[in-house]
Amino acid sequence: MIRLKLQTLIGSGGSADVFRLAGGRVLKLYREGLDPGVIAREHDGVRHAVDQGLHVARAFGTRDHGDRSGIVFEELVGKPLLRLPVLRPFRTRALLRRFADYQARIHLCGAAGLPHHQHDIIHVRIEQAEVGEQLRTAALERLHAIPRGDRFCHGDYHPGNVILTRAGIAAIDWSNASAGDPAGDVARTELLFRYAGYGPSLRNVPPLRHIRAMTADFYLRQYRESTGLSDAAIDAWRLPMAVASLVPGSRVHRPTLIAALERQGFSV
Repeated sequence: MIRLKLQTLIGSGGSADVFRLAGGRVLKLYREGLDPGVIAREHDGVRHAVDQGLHVARAFGTRDHGDRSGIVFEELVGKPLLRLPVLRPFRTRALLRRFADYQARIHLCGAAGLPHHQHDIIHVRIEQAEVGEQLRTAALERLHAIPRGDRFCHGDYHPGNVILTRAGIAAIDWSNASAGDPAGDVARTELLFRYAGYGPSLRNVPPLRHIRAMTADFYLRQYRESTGLSDAAIDAWRLPMAVASLVPGSRVHRPTLIAALERQGFSV
């Protein structure tokens, strides 16, 4: 097998690095020791997204590089939505509408043929969460009281996983893609808006936390207006998703999320 020539590191996250290749392609190279099932889930998710007509980076197959495994993707040219222009509220709202509408488009797709299910993924994470047994049991009971859905779900949809290209919005990182309930996908996105990526500024400047909360509220309102999804359906998922986010290595800010759970009467 010909060894791939990695040109430039263009992105890095908790589970993988992304390198530019020749010919308008990139290699997403996963870290050693990552569960191979995660890689298979992303490959399956991207292929399903393409089959459903969604705008995504097409996958060209899996490749190994040294001791690491990866997937070769089409390179998307555009800008990430990670840094929403919070000081330009009208621009922010327009982007959030497009962000919510793309997620709603994902949820219109069926998930027939996908071997992975949202309930199973969240169940495993709740079992792995660093919480007390009483809270774990409560989260599992609520999870399994929700019917297993059959819609296509991204599983980790947030502005850091969305690229704005000339052809429109495109989602990346489909490693959590599954068949499931759109309300669970929305609850996960809301949670990330409120509690993920807490740096010193968010911890020390209360107005910035207020802006984050307003952003989450606007996103939810836009999604619900465009789909008719009830807040009760989303609320059923909030505890399972919160507990599932308290796993080791989570990018969710644990103290802030725990404080929110305790205000609701839960003991972590």
